[in-house]
Amino acid sequence: MKRYSAFAIAREALRNHTGWQRAWRAAEPKRRYDVIIVGAGGHGLATAYYLGRNFGITNVAVLEKGWLGGGNTGRNTTIIRSNYLQDASAAIYEKARSLYEGLSRELNYNIMFSPRGVMMLAQTQH
Repeated sequence: MKRYSAFAIAREALRNHTGWQRAWRAAEPKRRYDVIIVGAGGHGLATAYYLGRNFGITNVAVLEKGWLGGGNTGRNTTIIRSNYLQDASAAIYEKARSLYEGLSRELNYNIMFSPRGVMMLAQTQH
């Protein structure tokens, strides 16, 4: 697989983007899977990736009626937060957010992770 880089993007722009290799294969469905994930948005694709990377579960089907990364992820971007203002949830949300930090490098694919901050000037419980 070609590595994505600024040079590769410039080179392919001059070639009218005819030299890109397919980023994923068009696989025929199997008769059986260990895991079936419904939805190929940010959460579904991340689940499939981490099942393979962390647990070696690679016999996974990801079903999507549209296109990969479509839906809310494609329309509105995915916002990954670690600030939920509830102590009971803060640790798990922070762990989930931290998983995205090196994902572009691991996948050799720009997931467009861009960390930002937020400042709340006033808040009520309602």
